[in-house]
Amino acid sequence: WSVNPYRGCFHACAYCYARPSHEYWGFGSGTDFESKIVAKPNAPALLRHAFNRSSWQGELVVFSGNTDCYQPLEATYQLTRACLEVCTEFRNPVGIITKSALVARDVDLLQRLHRDAWVRVYFSIPFADNETARKVEPQTPAITKRLDAMRTLSDAGIPTGVSIAPVIPGLNEQDIPEILSLAREAGAVEATFVLLRLSGSVQQVFLD
Repeated sequence: WSVNPYRGCFHACAYCYARPSHEYWGFGSGTDFESKIVAKPNAPALLRHAFNRSSWQGELVVFSGNTDCYQPLEATYQLTRACLEVCTEFRNPVGIITKSALVARDVDLLQRLHRDAWVRVYFSIPFADNETARKVEPQTPAITKRLDAMRTLSDAGIPTGVSIAPVIPGLNEQDIPEILSLAREAGAVEATFVLLRLSGSVQQVFLD
């Protein structure tokens, strides 16, 4: 299961597999994806409603399966934090995937989830240097900021991992050893990777 408090993503990663899903809202998968963001203010209430159903068995919920739950709008709307508060109340296990350092703001909730349920925070870091990253994921926080946030969570006892996603043959595959080393130094206990997917309209955005 996944929870997506926002659709569309300010980070503007050219390779993002979620771009075509923005077309479901009547938007384009190109510049609309990073400039017309959908926020879901009733997400915490809907999540509580789902957890209160007799059929809910406390399965793992991932933030976010589609677009980044800690993109800049979260600093104002705090929908992800409100949803995590619901998960904490119900002691429901949580996984988080993000490129943002803002996740460190919620260290208090993540510590409670780690103590009472289960939590793992993955930082998406597909490049080892900011110069290359800026060309392909132009509005994401610097890699150093992501690693600093990983270190903050790791030092607080929260299990963290690194997601090398996507691996782009010929562009960042040679970065993998350095990314793994940097993440390990920042406290990561797990690593995963995903190969580049250019499905649907993502291909044209990426090639452009």
